[in-house]
Amino acid sequence: MKPNTLIIVASVIAWMLMGCVTKDTGLLSEALLEQPSRESRQAMEVVIGEMLKGRPIKLADTVFSKKSRLTVERRQSAPNSNNVLNGREIPAIDSFTLFLNNGQCMIRHNQTGQTRFVENVKCITNP
Repeated sequence: MKPNTLIIVASVIAWMLMGCVTKDTGLLSEALLEQPSRESRQAMEVVIGEMLKGRPIKLADTVFSKKSRLTVERRQSAPNSNNVLNGREIPAIDSFTLFLNNGQCMIRHNQTGQTRFVENVKCITNP
C-alpha cells in the first residue's frame, strides 16, 4: 500500500470512529425539588452560601419548586466602590441551577462551574 493511501485510510477510519463517540446526557438533567420545605431551603442555603465563599444567604421555602434556576443579586456596596457607572452601581449577579445526577440533587454555580451535591434533599426531573 502506498504511504499516501495509508494516511488517507487511517484518517477516514479515525474520522468514522470520532462520529461514534457520544456524550451521555441521560445522567444529568435539570431538576426541581420533590417536596420543597424549610429543611430543603436550609440545605440549599448552606450549599449556596459555601459556593459564595461563606456569604450568608436567605432563600424562600419554595426555592427550586417551579424553576431549576435561581438568580442571586448581591447587596449594594459602598458608594466609593469601583463598580459604578454614571453614579449607579453595577451589581454582580450569581446564578445557580439544580440538577439531578444519578438520583442525587446537585447545584451548579453557573459563573464558576462549581458543583456540590445537596444531602437529604430529593429532586425530580424538571419536565
